[in-house]
Amino acid sequence: MPTPHSIDGKLLAGFELRGMPVSEFAVVARAEGIRGASKTVLNEAFRDVKALPNETASQLWALWQEIEELCQRSAPFVLDLSDGKRAHDWLVAYRALKQAASYDADSVRELLKPDGTDSI
Repeated sequence: MPTPHSIDGKLLAGFELRGMPVSEFAVVARAEGIRGASKTVLNEAFRDVKALPNETASQLWALWQEIEELCQRSAPFVLDLSDGKRAHDWLVAYRALKQAASYDADSVRELLKPDGTDSI
């Protein structure tokens, strides 16, 4: 069993908290193009059979942090993460929403500049 403070341990705890099966997280990882994150590889890592390469573990952790942020932003509604494709679709939509909000904020700043300088 991975230690609680390792990436593997944090991922497992997050999956348990949010009700996401390892197999469905592997679906999201595959959709994101993360290599070396198949269901088999993840299960081996979580059973301490074979550790994830550092780069893969880092990518998976960053992906999980995005999913966790999506879950937190969706509160009080609870997202059902039992379907990896649906979870990935939500993640893509959430990224687009964040991008649009960022773009809109930048546009407002640009409009508010009094003399065309870089400061508001």
